[in-house]
Amino acid sequence: MAYFGNTEPLDANAEVIIGPHNTDRADYVSGMIFSDQDGTIFIEQSGDGTNWDISTSYPITANDGKGFSEPLFGPYVRIRFLNGAADQGAFRLFAKYTSAGDS
Repeated sequence: MAYFGNTEPLDANAEVIIGPHNTDRADYVSGMIFSDQDGTIFIEQSGDGTNWDISTSYPITANDGKGFSEPLFGPYVRIRFLNGAADQGAFRLFAKYTSAGDS
């Protein structure tokens, strides 16, 4: 299974969007994130790849790496990170899809 992500630091108040991706037969999207500035990560799901009807968000504290795992309900998902009020010097976001029975 392949990871996807972004490691390009963001300017103040900028955002990065990864996707949308077709979830195929995946049951979860899981990953990890690190930012040297505060921000918010959003895991958003859609039935059509255009309208993002399910959105789960988590605050990310500067220099405190976090893992995440969200069940998938829609056929499309994207991951969005909104940076805080200062330019980043370091940013790493990686995610993968998993299905029941994957190891």
